[in-house]
Amino acid sequence: MLVPIAIEGSIMHYLCLITYKKVLLIAPAFYLYCVIIYSRMKQVKYYSGILSLIASLVLASCSGSFRPGDFRLVFTDLSTGSEASIRALCVVNENVVWAAGSGGQYLLTANGGNTWKTGIVEGAETDDFRSIYAWGPSRAQVFGTSSPGRGYMTETAGEEWQLVFEDSTAGVFFNSLSYADEFRGLALSDPVDSLSYIIKTNDGGFSWSRITGLPVLNDSEYNFAASNSCIQYNRSGRIWMVTGGGDSRVFTSADHGDTWDVAPSGLAYSVPSGGIFSVSFLDESKGIVVGGTYDKPELNDRIAAFTLDGGEKWILSDKMPAEFRSCVFWMKYRNRDIAVAVGKTGIDISTDHGNSWHNISDKGYYTGRAVPGTSTAFLAGSDGRIAKIVLKRRNNKSGTEEPDAAGQAISNDE
Repeated sequence: MLVPIAIEGSIMHYLCLITYKKVLLIAPAFYLYCVIIYSRMKQVKYYSGILSLIASLVLASCSGSFRPGDFRLVFTDLSTGSEASIRALCVVNENVVWAAGSGGQYLLTANGGNTWKTGIVEGAETDDFRSIYAWGPSRAQVFGTSSPGRGYMTETAGEEWQLVFEDSTAGVFFNSLSYADEFRGLALSDPVDSLSYIIKTNDGGFSWSRITGLPVLNDSEYNFAASNSCIQYNRSGRIWMVTGGGDSRVFTSADHGDTWDVAPSGLAYSVPSGGIFSVSFLDESKGIVVGGTYDKPELNDRIAAFTLDGGEKWILSDKMPAEFRSCVFWMKYRNRDIAVAVGKTGIDISTDHGNSWHNISDKGYYTGRAVPGTSTAFLAGSDGRIAKIVLKRRNNKSGTEEPDAAGQAISNDE
């Protein structure tokens, strides 16, 4: 036996991490060998994520790797007619995008951002919507931060809004909304009595009940209402929820919230403005958390981490984003997954699932979402600003960009 089957967990974790970080520097054949050997081990749950990543990177090394510096973002600033602070954004497809923000305002485009419809939810004129989810051009849901905590639903493209949830409990302050499918969703509020306050729906957002049995939070541990991305709910029933303030931890559930586990992220945290601000999983295994200190954005020590095992163990990024980042999401460049971290002072990307980050723009936004499965995304920020971005790759040898899918060369001119 060339590699012992029984290896102490922490040592194996270190070896796998070294394998991951050096994968592009060693012959692909060696990593295929590693995959074969590791696949015989019994610690399947954690190492399956590493094996998957190794295999994908081996294939990448055979066909040519992407470096973050190979990419640039093409920005199109969109005229929304709004002056709201926008932290809630939902991209349904390349045409339909919903957003919401301060002053009870919602925004809707059905033509990819060329024109926008804006309005104020009746009865919520002083509310600040930090959470949104949309099913299409007619139906969307928002939750606010003011007390009592309220959720609204429209099925008429914003013409009429129905109050579907209300709770006057002190401390209710909704910051994130995530749906696993058409019917099952979760809304996350600030904690109440040292417990995370999460409500769930099984009927598409018309009725809600509180999830119980969550682990007790540490002193001053809470969630940030910065980008509608403190919680993610997958169709499989997997849930990830992140905290900041008095700690920076990742809470996970594999059964729609019936039972929970919690893991330290390694990110720096501080009261009242530091910790994890955003979580995004590419699949059931690979995920990223980002954050930092909101009022000291230049501090970038321990502000990003990634996981390969669904969130049981978190690994600090080798190279951090340039500054504080409030949102992370995934874009697709051809068949490659690119992570994007957005903050009020700039944007970074990662081509290695969050291990290293490259600053690609100093334009500041609060939140962002990709058009699913594409290299196009929308960003939102202060003063009603929404931008459409497209990820482009330069040709390393000539400095020009590669042809697009239709074979047309794309100019480098902004």
